[in-house]
Amino acid sequence: MGVGDSISGTGPKPGKPRAAMVKTFMIAMASEVGPRLLAFNMNNVLVGRMPDNHLAINHASVSRRHATISITPKGVVIEDMNSQNGVTINGSAIHGTANIRPGDIIRIGHVPLFYFGFINQQRPPEQELVENSIQITPIVPTL
Repeated sequence: MGVGDSISGTGPKPGKPRAAMVKTFMIAMASEVGPRLLAFNMNNVLVGRMPDNHLAINHASVSRRHATISITPKGVVIEDMNSQNGVTINGSAIHGTANIRPGDIIRIGHVPLFYFGFINQQRPPEQELVENSIQITPIVPTL
């Protein structure tokens, strides 16, 4: 039986709405203690300088309530919350809401974040130690 297959009788009942599933997405950023890989298991992430944000970024260029990252039926979007230093995606300033895709570099104020996309919690990304060389086929966002 493969991932996502269900055993008879364990799936949702016909005519009953399926509970909204929260997907996990991953963001990477540099920090004072080194690189951080952050997996968010929520549909709406509040980003800002204040410690009560879901992602609190302690940097002067980040507004107290800077942006939100949300999972929508049309994909993952980021919304600038009228911040002073703005939000960019791959170097282009956004106004309001914009979609983000795996491989995008987001700047919250002057702080860069790398958006990985959704991850499978049963098979999270693993570290690969490269001792000689490695060949990778990248996913490159269209600009």
